Amino acid sequence: MTSTARLRLIWHGAIVLLVGLLLGLPTVVETSTESVRVWHTAHEALIMMGIWMLAASSVVPVLVLEQREARALMWAYLAMGYGFMIALLIGGAIGISPFEPGKTPVAFIAFLASVIAILGAVMA
Repeated sequence: MTSTARLRLIWHGAIVLLVGLLLGLPTVVETSTESVRVWHTAHEALIMMGIWMLAASSVVPVLVLEQREARALMWAYLAMGYGFMIALLIGGAIGISPFEPGKTPVAFIAFLASVIAILGAVMA
């Protein structure tokens, strides 16, 4: 893979990590215990995904992959990072777990984003 792919993965991993760090702020403000739990999950999970993407960027240059495989790997990491970001942000905002289909359309969108993220993580 090229160094451009490595830089792209570092950039997106840093974005996911930064959003994860920022999602720690609502845990200080929230009063509901369920909402605090969801925000803690969002905070910790996005930090973990960002670090995973940054760690993977150090391995990417030594992988010998076809162009199509390298592109699929990059898209899998992006789907994982941004899928979890969307799912956990929506889940924290409405106070539900994004890992189960809810009763509202917004909860279902969060669930679909988490499914996409999980599929990206498995593919990566």
